[in-house]
This record gives sequence, C-alpha cells and structure tokens, in this order.
Amino acid sequence: MKGLIDKYVQWIKEGLSFRQIGDWAEITTPFLNHNNDMISIFVKKNGDRYYLSDNGQTLNELSLSGVNLDRSEKRLSELNTILNGLGIKREQSELFTHTDEKRYPESKHRLIQAILSVDDMFMLAEPKVESFFLEDIINFFELNEVRYIPDVLYSGRSGFTHKFDFSIPKSKKNPETIIKAINTPRRDTIGTVLWSFEDTKSNRDASGLVILNDKETIHSDIFDALKEYQLEYIRWSERQQNIRRLVA
Repeated sequence: MKGLIDKYVQWIKEGLSFRQIGDWAEITTPFLNHNNDMISIFVKKNGDRYYLSDNGQTLNELSLSGVNLDRSEKRLSELNTILNGLGIKREQSELFTHTDEKRYPESKHRLIQAILSVDDMFMLAEPKVESFFLEDIINFFELNEVRYIPDVLYSGRSGFTHKFDFSIPKSKKNPETIIKAINTPRRDTIGTVLWSFEDTKSNRDASGLVILNDKETIHSDIFDALKEYQLEYIRWSERQQNIRRLVA
C-alpha cells in the first residue's frame, strides 16, 4: 500500500511545472479539468505572505461550457458550501486564499481540492439539469433514514486537511464511514481521492466509501484502483441494493 502512495506522490512531483510571469509564479499541476486541460494555480509573494489564486480560470471555463453558477440558487449554494468547507474565498470569478510560508503547502492543497471539487460537481452530463449528484444522494439518504453528517473535514497523517462529502457516524456494528461522492469519475483525479482516504484512515478509526455516478460508462481503471486500495464503492445505479451498508 505504501508503494502505491509513493507512486502517486512521485506522479504529482513529475507532473508539476513552474514558470515566472512578472511578480506571479504559475504552477501547472498534472490534474486535468473537464476539458482535459492541466489545472494551474498562480502564486504571488507579498512580504511574508503568499497569495494563491486560480486566476478565475475554474469558473470562467464552466461559464464557457454553459454552466453559470450565479443564475441558479442551488448551484451558488453548492459552490459556497465547497469553498467555505475548504477555506477558499471567491471574488467574481476568481478563487483564492492567503497564507504564510508554514501553511503554504496545506493552502495550495486546499485550493487544488476546491478547483477539482467545483469542476467535478458542476460539469453535469446535461448542463440544463438543475439537480446535483450531491443533492440526489442527500434525498436518497433522507428517504431511507440514513444517518449522515454533510461536508466534513479531517486531518490526515500528513497534516493535510481533506474534505469529504458525508460521514456516517459509528454504530454498534460498524466504525464511522467517511464518504466521497464522485460525479464524473476520471482516471486523472482518482489518485487524489485515494490518497485523501488513505491519509485520513491512517489517522482515524474509520472506513471509506466512494459513491460513483455511473450514468456514463466508468473506465475499468477506476474500479481496479479502488480494489487495489481496498476501498469500498457503490455505483449510483445500484444504490437500492446497498441500503444495508449505509444504515447498519
């Protein structure tokens, strides 16, 4: 298991690139957005403080794809939930945060998490659909009386903070279950999900569960990776068959 984590960290290191643009440093990551473009963040130092920004790229890309968050209360509410949970601010189309040198790695990690979460949650297969995957899961939980806590943050053994969509409290039969919902399962982002679970579970007595939106075909590599990490998953199309796992 440790070897898999080391390979993932090495993949991130090898995929990072850097260039200076005036006072700004552009850091290109190996993570891809819905257009298969590499995600970049921009960093500017001001005294002993650092300003980290996506330069407005995340929301502008979604707008160009026909997803305007400000025109839907549901979408705006979900956006604010994601950003607030990760401590990321928004001004017009820009997502950003301020930090010091000590907290810089954690802040960069949170900004990248926010970009990936926003890109995943809002790029629906049918842009006109108003209900979100998370909202569908909440409705399913409440209809079936599943106990849950939404939007939880846990620190991993690395010291980094990871955001999960739900937590099912510990019961007599099962430990706490932390849950990540993936609206658009992709090979380039599954590594981040796996690492967040592995880092958190090593620091917390909890099991992990991934809920996959399988409206579109999911590549077999996703399932292979989940099995390799011994991480449970539920296909959204098979949710009824897995109610016992959620309410036990």
